[in-house]
Amino acid sequence: MGYYLLLRRCPELAATIRPILDVMYRGLLQARCWDYWHRELGETSWPLQERNLTFAGRLATFIGLYISSFGEPPAPTIVIGDRAVTYSELSHSLAAQAAQHPSGGVSCYHHQSMVMCNAHLLINNILHDCLFGTSLAEVNTGRLRTVEGQLVRNVEIGPLFYYGTKPLSAEPQEPRQCLGADIWALFLMSAVIPEQVRSWFSRWQANIRTANRRSWVDASWEETETEVSSTPLATASAAALARELGLNGSLIACGHRSRLVSVMVSCSTLLCPGCICLSRSCNQGIFDGLWRAPRPKHPRLAGVTGTMP
Repeated sequence: MGYYLLLRRCPELAATIRPILDVMYRGLLQARCWDYWHRELGETSWPLQERNLTFAGRLATFIGLYISSFGEPPAPTIVIGDRAVTYSELSHSLAAQAAQHPSGGVSCYHHQSMVMCNAHLLINNILHDCLFGTSLAEVNTGRLRTVEGQLVRNVEIGPLFYYGTKPLSAEPQEPRQCLGADIWALFLMSAVIPEQVRSWFSRWQANIRTANRRSWVDASWEETETEVSSTPLATASAAALARELGLNGSLIACGHRSRLVSVMVSCSTLLCPGCICLSRSCNQGIFDGLWRAPRPKHPRLAGVTGTMP
């Protein structure tokens, strides 16, 4: 996401950024990015067939932004194993699954519907509609009704959202909450319901820690160990959201004027540049603009639309 924001801000970097995104795309299709589903649940279904939104939602978002940026997908079809699907077919499939789930979102582990993962669904629906003139975002209303009515916690500090729902239900799975997942979901949803996110973030800022004029968001050990989030990513997400909302990264509402900075603890070399791009490339409204760019005109977009067989 950080690289797409940087590209929107500095389009002259396209020749430099595109090869990086191509490498990322090929990496996303490797088994190590999706075989957790088979290992942990014992399921053998094709990774993009149903559910598994943790992988499918992020992949759809990545490809949609690639099309928006370059006028064509990174490859004509998404090929995993001996099956293939287009971006549009995948997007239609996810929207259809959301419409059928009691929570209005796509389910993942054990038929639970996660707030963070479904934030990808919301923005991908908007992006696909913009690119292809569809109406997938109509399903967003039901999902947002569940989030606002069922999955917001009545607390002054700590995670704002319940992590997800009970299986095949819109009711919250109460024991689990995660700050890192929280702030990423808030950042993504700023492109969908910006004023509501602004209100939520004013309350959420109490979770930001500050010392020695440095501010950061602590991701829990569990979040880091399970690769849900990390302190650098959560901090970068908070900084990006503050900029997107026009707060310029300042934490005046928290009673001080220090700025959010990415705390570069032990993390991969790919994660650090992405966090830096994310936190520094945002300014007011730029993230929202990613999802409402004009439809590109390119011959390779022919045949990219369709529905999941």
